[in-house]
Amino acid sequence: MAGTFPGAEEWLNSIGMIGIRMGLERTRELFRRAGSPERDLFFLHVAGSNGKGSVCAYLEAAFRSAGLRTGFYSSPHLISPCERFRIDGEPVSADVLNEAAEQLFPEAEAMKAEGKAPTYFEIVTVLAAMIFRKAACQVVLWETGMGGRLDSTNVPDTRAAVITGISLEHQQFLGDTLAKIAFEKAGIIKPGKPVFCAASTPKEALDVIRARAESLNSPFTLSAPIREGDRTIRLPEGDRGFLQTFRLEDGTRLSTPLAGPHQRRNAALAYTVLRHFAPGFGFSPEKAAEAFQTVRWDARFQFLPGLLLDGGHNPEGIAALADTLEELYPGRKFHFLFGAFSDKDTMPSLSRLAPLAESFTFLHLEDTDRASRSGRSLGDELAACAPGIPWDETTLEEALLRPGGNKILCGSLHLCGEALAFLKKRCIVGSGSRSSFL
Repeated sequence: MAGTFPGAEEWLNSIGMIGIRMGLERTRELFRRAGSPERDLFFLHVAGSNGKGSVCAYLEAAFRSAGLRTGFYSSPHLISPCERFRIDGEPVSADVLNEAAEQLFPEAEAMKAEGKAPTYFEIVTVLAAMIFRKAACQVVLWETGMGGRLDSTNVPDTRAAVITGISLEHQQFLGDTLAKIAFEKAGIIKPGKPVFCAASTPKEALDVIRARAESLNSPFTLSAPIREGDRTIRLPEGDRGFLQTFRLEDGTRLSTPLAGPHQRRNAALAYTVLRHFAPGFGFSPEKAAEAFQTVRWDARFQFLPGLLLDGGHNPEGIAALADTLEELYPGRKFHFLFGAFSDKDTMPSLSRLAPLAESFTFLHLEDTDRASRSGRSLGDELAACAPGIPWDETTLEEALLRPGGNKILCGSLHLCGEALAFLKKRCIVGSGSRSSFL
């Protein structure tokens, strides 16, 4: 017998976000008990070690600009779980989430009583489909959580698989080689449905993905090539935000307010997907792609007054951050505010950031059940790979309130969420702030 529904956030918080359990059986059962909302939706499924959220954000903006009602499911959230469920580009209200959660609560409680309690991620995945079906979304951008083959998002019969790239991550769950991880990501490919893959994917991983697509008779397409060197970059100044513009090899011109070479690659992949589906929906992909320049994606090289937030939390993500800094600010040094969960491989990240560092401040991650790296352990790693760079350890609040600019907070999306919540609470920054951080 289910208890009294406590409200969506309280219920979700009581479940806890830790305790990954691979497999699709519980999610399938919860979808069934929820009335199979996934059967009424058009899903584009996006997986990858990094960049999947950005690719979804580009596609969402483009489909919405073409007049379609969009749903966008992403994880993790930065401040509120409502961020995980976007309709027409906006997070749903607490009331919308609460209504869906109240409907699902007794079903999840019944499963718990039967000894097969669904996890946090399994529950929010089903909630997403419920919310999007009720909103009559015409296209849903469906981001995987971890992996793909056994990820809860892999239950629906999706219309396409989009794979943004492969790097070593979550090795205890996905495998310790690029080929093994690629096998898990390629698990989202459905028979006969198109597959789109970033051209920058390492060959070892690309071969696995391509072979999987061929075995399922799924058309395979690499992202459109980019004209390297043919680009313009506008740095943020006052009310004018960052913008980079570049061309694909076929001459198509794309613009994005998201910085870095990796965001050009993400935009090129999103455009390749858009070009495939536009004829079926009856719109021009070139016209729809103009909406790329309207994308907001917080904590991805996000410019704030005196501060830059970047959610890079694995070696590939940190390398993208460093590449972007070197492209935009050659020769400059920065004060890095860095924190990480204890399961992250931080030595390669610190080694990549060290040549750009004036100093490091190491931070402990709060408001989470997951273990966080200590400042001392991070300081020891920094000394081992780049001796002589000064570092200290303090709280996030103290680090953010210290005078001076040139500060870059990175290492964890959770940490970026804590920072945004603190800054908004102190009215230091609003959701629409745009400014140079130098």
